[in-house]
Amino acid sequence: MFVDFGADFFISDASGVYSVNYVKCLSIIILLLGIGSPLSQVASDESQSTGHAANNQAKLEIPLVNVADVAAQPLIVGEKLTYSIKVSWVPVSAGRRVDHIEKKMVFNRKSVYHITSEAKTSSVAARIYRFQNRQSTFLNTEDLHPISFRNQLQDKKYTARVEIKFKDGKAEYEKISQNKPTEPEKRDKKVLEIPFGTQDELSMIYFLRSKKLEPGKTYFFPLISKAKVVKITVSVTRGEVLKVKGLGRVKTLVVTTSHGYRLWLTDNRRHIPVRIEAEVKMGKMKANLEKLEFVK
Repeated sequence: MFVDFGADFFISDASGVYSVNYVKCLSIIILLLGIGSPLSQVASDESQSTGHAANNQAKLEIPLVNVADVAAQPLIVGEKLTYSIKVSWVPVSAGRRVDHIEKKMVFNRKSVYHITSEAKTSSVAARIYRFQNRQSTFLNTEDLHPISFRNQLQDKKYTARVEIKFKDGKAEYEKISQNKPTEPEKRDKKVLEIPFGTQDELSMIYFLRSKKLEPGKTYFFPLISKAKVVKITVSVTRGEVLKVKGLGRVKTLVVTTSHGYRLWLTDNRRHIPVRIEAEVKMGKMKANLEKLEFVK
């Protein structure tokens, strides 16, 4: 939820000076801080696909849950990835995202990975627009399917808390939100029927990373997004060699959604996301891996 835009930012080109709503632009960039957000955007188009062409395309799509794992242990406890977010014409960093595989533990009597992700505006951007989003997922170590997902969001005065509990064939979804601290809370609670292999908005990144992805192939998996189960479709191509901080020069695979968002993964057993790009009305949004650490 993004409201109360203001604080115009002025830039000029050969034709003269014009105004761009900087805060509105910033809000869109920060919305895309969640790597899952561009992917989940596919849902609206996928759910409306009809006709013979769509049926033919579906036959070429491979269920990601049926794809072999890239390694026996694709996730490494302690891995911490820090991303810097920028938009093409904005001279300062818009924000930062940190993903961390914190530990391996027992949760609800099952062995799980506890993974967190935090995205927020930079110190400069926060002076005019404050955004912070913290996600947490507990993944079954056997198949990397989520057991529980939590999401806390602060968007200026708007706050929201989402919790999803995954069970056999069902997911218990609950959202508590508040437009302003002075307004009453809104509650949304429901039980969703879910297909096998359904992911949440954080777990899907690690599920995708764990699979053997082949250039030229198209895959799909179910995802819970905005209290609905949606179909996510991604295609894979071979990417260029990139120079990445902490990794040097690496070969990449490019995962692309039907909306044109692109995610660069290292072409090895770790499939580390090193870059994400998306075209928005205000320009090209880029998220680049800035730091790779192992913190336990």
